[in-house]
Amino acid sequence: MRWQQGEGLLIRSGHAPQRFDPAVATLPDNLCVAFPADAVRSLTLSVAPEEVKHLQRALPFMLEESLLEDVAQLHFAALRVDDDLHSIAVVGRATIAGWSEELPDALQNVPWVSEALCLPWSPGQCTVVFEEQHAVMRWGQAEGGRIEHALLPDLMASIGLQEQTLIVYTADQALAQATIPAPLHDAIQWRKGGFSEALLIAGSHPSGPDLRQGEFAPRLPLARWWAVWQRVALALIVACILKTGLSVADYQMLKAEDLELRQAIQASYRRVNPRGAVVDVEKQLNRQLGEFGANTQRGAFTPIMVGLLTAIQQVDGIQLTALNYSGKGDLRLSLSAPNFESVEQVREHLKAQSFSAQLENSNARSDGVVARLRVQTP
Repeated sequence: MRWQQGEGLLIRSGHAPQRFDPAVATLPDNLCVAFPADAVRSLTLSVAPEEVKHLQRALPFMLEESLLEDVAQLHFAALRVDDDLHSIAVVGRATIAGWSEELPDALQNVPWVSEALCLPWSPGQCTVVFEEQHAVMRWGQAEGGRIEHALLPDLMASIGLQEQTLIVYTADQALAQATIPAPLHDAIQWRKGGFSEALLIAGSHPSGPDLRQGEFAPRLPLARWWAVWQRVALALIVACILKTGLSVADYQMLKAEDLELRQAIQASYRRVNPRGAVVDVEKQLNRQLGEFGANTQRGAFTPIMVGLLTAIQQVDGIQLTALNYSGKGDLRLSLSAPNFESVEQVREHLKAQSFSAQLENSNARSDGVVARLRVQTP
C-alpha cells in the first residue's frame, strides 16, 4: 500500500495500482504501508552487541552530526539485519504523526516502511524505478530513497555505482537514459513497467525497519472496542447500579426490622421487669467464657454444646450431672449411666462428633455407674 498525499494506492505484484477504499477493500496478506522514500531516510549502522540494548535511546546522539535537522524533531526506527549491522529509518515526528492521523484503522496494524526498501535488491545491483516526476531507487540492503529526475545523476555519483548493475524499470526508456549518467549506460538492464512490476521479484517482506516504534508503536484499539461493546458495557453498569440499589434497600429494610424486633423484645422485658437491666444472653455468655483465658483461642461454645448433647442423647439412660469448661478447648463431663457399656457408647458417639474423649475415672453404685470424661474439642 503506497501512501501519498493522504491517499492509498494498493499495489499488487504485476497489477495496475488500485485506489484504496477502506470501506469496501479487503486487505491482502503480507500487506505493508509504504511511505514516500523522500520523507523517510534509510541508512545502515554498525552497532556493537553490548550497545544494542540501548540503541533506541542512543540513535539520536549517534546520528546527530550526520543530520541537518534537530534530532528532537525526528523519529528513529531500527532493525537488525546482519550480525552487528542495523537498518535505520529516520523520519520527522510531525510527518509520521500526520500519517498516523490520516491512515484508516485498517492500516494501523500493518508494518509501516519506506517504499524504496520494498524494491528488489541483491549484492552488486541497484534497482531504479522511474515514475512521472521522481525516481525511486534502492542501492543497498537497507538503503534507498526517492529523488527528482534532475537530481538523480548527482545522487548516483555520490553513491558510487561504477561496479554495480542498474536494473531500471521505466515506461519511457529515452527519458531514463537521458537522466542516468553516460558512464553508467553500459551497466543498465532495462525492464518495462513500474513499481508493481518490480515487486514481482521482490521478497515478501521489506528489509527495512517498521516505523511503528517508540511512541508510535501499535496500541490497543480501545476506541474501536468501546464502539463495539459500548451498549453491553452500559447495560452491565446499569444492572450493577440497580443490583447495588436493591441490596442497599434490602439491607435498610432488614436493619429496620431488626431494630423493631429489639425494641419489641425490650418492651416485653420491661413489662415483666420494669426496673431490671436488659440482659443480652449471648453477650453475657461470651463474656463469661472469655474470663477463662484472655490469650487463648476459643471456639463458639454453643456449637460445642450441641455436639455434646447430640452424642449423649443417642445413649439411653445417660444423665449429664456436671460440666466444666476451661476455655482452652477442654471439657470435663460427669455422667450418670446404667453401666460401663453405656459410658463407652457415649465415648464412641463423641468420637463420631470429632471430639476426643478419655475416661478419667468411674465408680460403680447400686443404681448404676458414675463416670468422668475429659473431652477435647475438634
